[in-house]
Amino acid sequence: MNKILQILMWLIPALGLPVILGFAGAEQNNALCTGIAVNIDNSDENFFVDETDIKEIIYSKGDSLVGSPVSQINYNTLEQLILKNPSIKDAQVYISVEGEVKADIIQRKPVVRIYNIAGESFYIDETGSAMPLSSKFASRILVANGNIRESFGGLSLFNVNKIEADDSLAAKTILDDIFDVVNYIEKDKFWKAQIQQIFVNEKNEIELVPMVGNHKIILGDKKDLDSKFRKLLLLYNKGLSKTGWNQYSIINLKFKNQAICTKKQ
Repeated sequence: MNKILQILMWLIPALGLPVILGFAGAEQNNALCTGIAVNIDNSDENFFVDETDIKEIIYSKGDSLVGSPVSQINYNTLEQLILKNPSIKDAQVYISVEGEVKADIIQRKPVVRIYNIAGESFYIDETGSAMPLSSKFASRILVANGNIRESFGGLSLFNVNKIEADDSLAAKTILDDIFDVVNYIEKDKFWKAQIQQIFVNEKNEIELVPMVGNHKIILGDKKDLDSKFRKLLLLYNKGLSKTGWNQYSIINLKFKNQAICTKKQ
């Protein structure tokens, strides 16, 4: 008799669980949307979009959502609408326990602002993709200008990482070198503070403009960046710190195992 009672004690809750879940599911389907909550990740100090922007995108669908049954809300459609904003990297839309439609937004992170030879400006983001400017916010990042002929219109599908993975791609440009140099600088606190601008000269060589000192630094291309920046750091520590930061007009690092300095006239 005791065994039968024990079996019933386990069996009744187990049989009742699907019923309870069924009621909970029905209750969830009948629930109404109580509001819209937007969470935007600003940890990178980029403010390309705000809560109002996201809500306007959602409302552009022609439905306020508030008061609508949550079972009728197409979260995937809302995500795709939000992702049409070129400043947004990722969007997750879901319903909370309280009945709120929640939108978690991650913005794209630009790493360099490009000014091409025609005066057009756009960003390259952390993934190596071209990114348009925003009328709401300008990111304070490295600037690259000079002999850059690529336009944003011709780079809508441009992605540096894809180009590097396939050397046969004809789309390979000077932006490939710029992107790698920027990433190198970004990973080092000293160089991030010291280098304020990248310039592409008529020979398609990369030059760096420092924050301290009136010299220009000829880097050449993106090859052997470790070696080139080590030479420059050694020159800063052993040379310019003693002779003065404004003694040279040019520091040329493009040749292997040497740094050629040109004195000011």
